[in-house]
Amino acid sequence: MKVIFTTRSVYPFHGYGGMERYIFFLAKHLKEKGIDIEIITSKVEAKNLKETYEGIDYIFLPPQIMSKGIFKFLMFPITYHLFAFNIARYLKNIDFDILHSIGGSPLFYNIFVKKRPPVVNQPFGLEPFKAKGLQKIYNYLLWYFPAKCIFKTSDVIASEGENQTQDIIKIFNIAKEKIFNLPDGVDIQTIEKHTANHNITRADIGLKPTDFVLINVNRLAPNKGVNYLIDALNILKKTIKDVKLIIIGTGSEEFKILKQIENYGLKDIILHFKNVEDKKLYNYYNLSDVFVCPTLYEGLPIVILEAMVCGLPIVATNTSENPQVVKDKINGYLVPVASGTGIADGVLKLFNNSQQRKQMGIKSKEIIRDYDWRIIAKKAIDKYKQLIENEK
Repeated sequence: MKVIFTTRSVYPFHGYGGMERYIFFLAKHLKEKGIDIEIITSKVEAKNLKETYEGIDYIFLPPQIMSKGIFKFLMFPITYHLFAFNIARYLKNIDFDILHSIGGSPLFYNIFVKKRPPVVNQPFGLEPFKAKGLQKIYNYLLWYFPAKCIFKTSDVIASEGENQTQDIIKIFNIAKEKIFNLPDGVDIQTIEKHTANHNITRADIGLKPTDFVLINVNRLAPNKGVNYLIDALNILKKTIKDVKLIIIGTGSEEFKILKQIENYGLKDIILHFKNVEDKKLYNYYNLSDVFVCPTLYEGLPIVILEAMVCGLPIVATNTSENPQVVKDKINGYLVPVASGTGIADGVLKLFNNSQQRKQMGIKSKEIIRDYDWRIIAKKAIDKYKQLIENEK
């Protein structure tokens, strides 16, 4: 069986985001199960048009998608649709069994190629349709009808969980029978291998053994809600003498976040790292006491899964797919969205009860076993086989 992935960005060529890592790890574990994999993605500056990384072939099609700069609002959709058009031209001339497409990448292929293998589409969160004000109007005008067309013309839609499924049904009027559950996964074996050797200590990054360390791993983007975590830290510093926060990530909100930190006078209790390789990232989880996910909306954050493998209790907003893995009062606390006070309250409960913190960390490790990439890859293969059989 040959499966083609199409996506505008993928780890490690475009970044460290959840979508990019999802595709990489799913493809990697599908290949381990004997599936022939090819990933088609957008051009990266100074890269060849074809490369092999960890045994998987990557095809880079032009143009380079413009997602930064003053004209992002104009250039992003233009370059994205040009990329989708080049995907259609490329795919119609090759043989494969399944197209597993991400976001808007299959738009022109679905429209113009009538006799084709089955198409799986995976939206990865519906953030553009949950924005507010002018941004919401802009997103609906640009993306609603292409997204609905893709959903209607794809054979099945892969959803990260029940909440996302309900969003797809409600926003796009798609039949539930067309949607199947394919949640985010986590490479438990790899994480446990990296964390078995603690080659980074608290002292190495300027932390004391007595510090109460929170960690957040995210793109610094508007929907990630990191500003509310900074609000919470400003509250917590008055109660927890040695509270510290590790932030790992970069993004469009970085300047605003750093300015907020400066205004609150929190620079001395925050450690900010940008792009961190996995080996170090998993060790940073291990140095921490609590993982905090303040997201306003998205799918199922992979970073929560990674933190759970490392045995951390979780404080997360009660939104999107977070409740799928964060069980309130069992392996953490679900707190109100967009509330620094709510985040602070959840953290304080864990700070004040070390025994509960330990038990919740154990529960995290138990819950996460069902999200091993090997299990998720098998779910994908079962669906691929069903689609191929239906074509006969």
